[in-house]
Amino acid sequence: MRSLLVTGLVALLSLSGGGARAQSGGADPSALMNDLCGCMSAIDLRAEDRGVESGVRDCLENAVIAHPAEVYAVLQHAPAGGSKAFRLGSALGARLLRTCEPFRAVKARLQQMPPKKQGS
Repeated sequence: MRSLLVTGLVALLSLSGGGARAQSGGADPSALMNDLCGCMSAIDLRAEDRGVESGVRDCLENAVIAHPAEVYAVLQHAPAGGSKAFRLGSALGARLLRTCEPFRAVKARLQQMPPKKQGS
């Protein structure tokens, strides 16, 4: 189940619109976003597609496990509609785009990958 959630989040982060520390308009960024941004900055974007996806998946999984209370808070404030994975991926992707420069490059790299077949 956790693997499905993380796989869904990877896909959503690649589609979502909205030294590598997350910076949010002067406010102290959350530990969740700092960890995600720092981890995203360590992904080797020159690696094969599988390696990049694995790096993103590891970042998401580690952040969700390390910061369950923050993840729960993000879900509580995310717009209704869709699965929890969809809502979380959309919210985190939007926040990362606003606050984490390295994530923009990760997102661009994910978008260059060919679409996955259903069930892959």
